[in-house]
Amino acid sequence: MWHKVKDLSSDQRLVIESLLGRQLQDDEGLNIQPSRVLQEAPVGEERSRAYAQYLSHLDMLAGRVKDIPDDELDAIIDEACDHARHSSS
Repeated sequence: MWHKVKDLSSDQRLVIESLLGRQLQDDEGLNIQPSRVLQEAPVGEERSRAYAQYLSHLDMLAGRVKDIPDDELDAIIDEACDHARHSSS
């Protein structure tokens, strides 16, 4: 949601300035976009377990292509990247 600062009510402006910790200028704009709050990163044993699970998943993915020559994998990856770059329109 896009707002021009000069179009905000005085109450809205005051609240936003208090959140930002500075005064807003009339020639500024605001883009307000809600997002989900991320969970805290795991610590200790939970973190070690999550990392081991991640590495295990990578090993599984690598195993799926173990018989494909590196140059073929590189070509497949290049083709996928090229497709992603040019099909986003």
